Amino acid sequence: MKRFLTLAGCAALALALGACGDSKSPTDSDDILSSGGSSAKSSSSKEAKSSSSVSEDIPKGARAATLDDLERNMKLKDMFGRDIYLATGEKHGLFSFWIPDTAWIAVPSDFKDGVISFSSGAITSIKIENKAIESMEELVEKDSDHSMRFIVNEDDQLQYSLDGGKYKDVTEATVKKNSSVISNGDSLASKTLFCKTGEETYTEYDFYKGRYVATDVKDSGKSNRSVVSWSAGYYDIHRGKLLMRPLFYSAPVYALVSASVSSDYKTLTISAEDVSCTLSELKYNEVPAADLEGEWESDEGGLTWSLDMRADRTFEVKAFKGNENKALKQGIWDVYGNQLLMKMTGCLGGKCTPAVIGSVSKWKAGSFFDYGNSDPDDPSIPESWNAPEYE
Repeated sequence: MKRFLTLAGCAALALALGACGDSKSPTDSDDILSSGGSSAKSSSSKEAKSSSSVSEDIPKGARAATLDDLERNMKLKDMFGRDIYLATGEKHGLFSFWIPDTAWIAVPSDFKDGVISFSSGAITSIKIENKAIESMEELVEKDSDHSMRFIVNEDDQLQYSLDGGKYKDVTEATVKKNSSVISNGDSLASKTLFCKTGEETYTEYDFYKGRYVATDVKDSGKSNRSVVSWSAGYYDIHRGKLLMRPLFYSAPVYALVSASVSSDYKTLTISAEDVSCTLSELKYNEVPAADLEGEWESDEGGLTWSLDMRADRTFEVKAFKGNENKALKQGIWDVYGNQLLMKMTGCLGGKCTPAVIGSVSKWKAGSFFDYGNSDPDDPSIPESWNAPEYE
């Protein structure tokens, strides 16, 4: 029987509360997963654009900025005719741009070569009439291709350039802390929040380092527990807001969860609604992604399976019975803690589950691993994998 460790998303809570953010944050309908497994409207499914959309010309004496050059909170001078604020939190790959405190953009990025590409998954949380906010929204339109480069110039000044434009200064900013809520994202790492969302429903949030897995669960008692849906992605706390940006999900989910966590971990506030939570320690054995890279095989279900887990985080899994192709799935993968996530971008017949999650156990790099996963398809992705042998 397939088994989960912990799983999934904001869908049940979102449906209960009507939004997944503060009271002003609407659903971004263009960023909700489509029902078909082979296609998704989410902007996070777009291929990340290269930094070529930003001028490659760095001024003489300057260098590309690194994460070490960035502060937790910064001011971008004269962006869209006013100062915009940039938050980096604990620098785990989630960036947010703010016009305090009415609007913001959230975008995952590896900050390679000092570049943030808005077209690689940026979304905006709010839409209201304001010239600067309208300009910010243009950065995240469906077919937009905007990037921002950060440099440190010859005078050791951090600067930014939007779409190859003039370089402007970036300065440190301060944000007043609210002692009643958690302000450091790493304070959630290796913790689980069980948040009750209804008479028989709750959401389980598992937090790893800069990543989360959330599971919507229905529990009718007497061990009658079932997973309704799940999601996983980037998280951090910026300017007192817990931001959760799903990248993997099993069902329609809001593009951005904006919440706050009380300093005693007993309350999660979403859409001005308080949800009661209990805290526990999240125990797991970290699985290095590099240990799963390579070619694997399995013979479960009387089929010949092959799995190619590539270093660029793409994968292909195939199953044959004789010469007949019984299964083919392609997509992207990642590991959060001990959870292996797979998101489908294509599959045999064009219809399959949109994403798969499960715990990795008993693994040895280059030799074997066990993957207790959620795949509901027939045939489903095997649990036991071994490295192929060659003569």
